[in-house]
Amino acid sequence: MNKFRQGLVIGLGSISIGLSQGAVATPITAAATLDWSQLQLVFTSLNGSESAATFSNYRTSLSSQGDSGRMNESNSKSVNDWGSTIETNADAGGVHASTLASSLSFSGSAMATNGSASSSGTRSLDFFADGPGVLTVIVPYTLSLIGDSDCYYCYYDHATVSGNASFNNYTGNGSSSAQSNVSYSLTDDYWNPSPDSQAGSLVFGIVTSRAGYGSLSVGFDLSAQASVVPEPQTYAMLLAGLMLIGRIARRRSISFT
Repeated sequence: MNKFRQGLVIGLGSISIGLSQGAVATPITAAATLDWSQLQLVFTSLNGSESAATFSNYRTSLSSQGDSGRMNESNSKSVNDWGSTIETNADAGGVHASTLASSLSFSGSAMATNGSASSSGTRSLDFFADGPGVLTVIVPYTLSLIGDSDCYYCYYDHATVSGNASFNNYTGNGSSSAQSNVSYSLTDDYWNPSPDSQAGSLVFGIVTSRAGYGSLSVGFDLSAQASVVPEPQTYAMLLAGLMLIGRIARRRSISFT
């Protein structure tokens, strides 16, 4: 009985040590920056019409979320302009998300070591064009997605910037509409991995055939999800403990027989 108890203690001890072994956390960090100081918003008239565009209803919206399983936090803010400085932050254990908007920059980040984090931001406006023309939007950006979750289809992890514009008119007993979209994204796809970083410019525009109304927006969306991965020796200790207990139980059943 003493040998049985001693073996059982050793086996359970191995399992306990295995469970308490340190784990390897693989952090995932997604980030995006739109250089608002270099924003170009230009309306060019067509056919010598000397058309012009007026802009209104400037809006900025930010959001940050973090969830580590045992705690979560989310924050959001919005303001009706593009010049105010606002920010959001979310901390929940092993995750952190933040955003920042000012007259010079528009950025966000999401970092996770054990859990999920996300952040997003959008800047938008409405416009009126009094005749035919082309509205062009250009803003430089940088993206980064650092870390490897080692999973096959980790579409949750991404860093994306995007822009879109739309226009509608209802004149001359008719109507017309136009739409333009552009986006760039880094993803943690096992089969088609993205580079760790990318830089360029969001360039998009819209054609106004006649007088009418439209809207445009520029934004970013970031997500990161990571889990604690046990070290190899953790599995070894667990397996050794289970094998020892199984061997002791087998011997004990034989001795009783």
